[in-house]
Amino acid sequence: MIEEERYMERALALAGGALGFVFPNPLVGAVVVSGSEIVGEGYHRGPGSPHAEREAIGNAGERARGATLYLNLEPCCHYGNTPPCTESIFEAGIARVVFSMYDPDPRVRGTGAAFLRERGIDVTVGIGAREALELNLPYVHRSITGRPFVVLKLASTLDGRLTVEGREWLTGGTAHEYAHYLRSWTEAIAVGIGTVEADDPALDRRYCREALPPPVRMVLDTALRFPPGHRWLEKGERTILYCGGGVDAIRRARLEEAGAVVAPLPVHDGRLDLTAWLDDVAGRGIGSVLVEGGGRVATSMLGAGLFERLVLLYAPFVSGAAGIPWYGEHSAPPWLDRGELVPVNLHRLGEDVVMAFDRRSITDYLRIVTEEGALVHGIG
Repeated sequence: MIEEERYMERALALAGGALGFVFPNPLVGAVVVSGSEIVGEGYHRGPGSPHAEREAIGNAGERARGATLYLNLEPCCHYGNTPPCTESIFEAGIARVVFSMYDPDPRVRGTGAAFLRERGIDVTVGIGAREALELNLPYVHRSITGRPFVVLKLASTLDGRLTVEGREWLTGGTAHEYAHYLRSWTEAIAVGIGTVEADDPALDRRYCREALPPPVRMVLDTALRFPPGHRWLEKGERTILYCGGGVDAIRRARLEEAGAVVAPLPVHDGRLDLTAWLDDVAGRGIGSVLVEGGGRVATSMLGAGLFERLVLLYAPFVSGAAGIPWYGEHSAPPWLDRGELVPVNLHRLGEDVVMAFDRRSITDYLRIVTEEGALVHGIG
């Protein structure tokens, strides 16, 4: 079992090599083992490119016959941009397939494993399942619910403030790298227009890996104050501006001419309807969003519970009342009760600390993707 875990760790490491490149596809790595020797490796590099299984089998050549294939996700069995991987596995003479979790995509959902078993190939499921789920959690969530996976990330002082007078950054370099990992793990980044005006952030992924494509950038901008000459638009990078319905038509036309997508939303009490925003995100086929908004955006998201993961980066500072709170209402969110948020991560990042919490519904995903009956019957 220790050897099997080592091979799966290698498959997961290979899968992570494409972080930030494969949207909307999952991250998948594969290893072919003959005897106790790795004879082939591969990973999926992006839409339209060969799947991990095909790469690994191709690298193994004739040594794939009678070998074991390790991968972090159930092989696909349908025609898409590439032929089914299950057929390649069978034709290569692979004797055994070990994967971490079933694919919740309705086109696969247990049928890949069934195809292999029907042809006499031994199938083992579950090794490295927890790590595999974490790697592809946004993909799993979207496949199960049809909704984008939303991460709300906040950098905070110890007393729950977003700002400290005289400091541009709360957290240090290690925390910045972690934040850029989150940006690479998710397809889009959303901020409020106040953050754009105050900080003019790059909202890129440079601390995670060089040459990563920029994320889809979303700005919650009720009055449509975003500048038409902004560098994102000048570079032709995808930018979606969410505004109210009564914005200036000339300004909207200038922004659209500059390359922005302008998406009006309903407004309630001076704030954009964030449920309608997420409906729009889902309609555009975007599977995951990292929300890095300021106090107004964070308060709205927390108040309505419109996220799946809450990530808090705590810096060793105390701001006092002068700092901007990350939750600004006088009463607690009506949806939040003990047990609604489940802690999933707590560790040190240099001089800072990260704490992450998932919504309670997310905790059932491990069962769904590792138990065949739950996979087939437990999701709609």
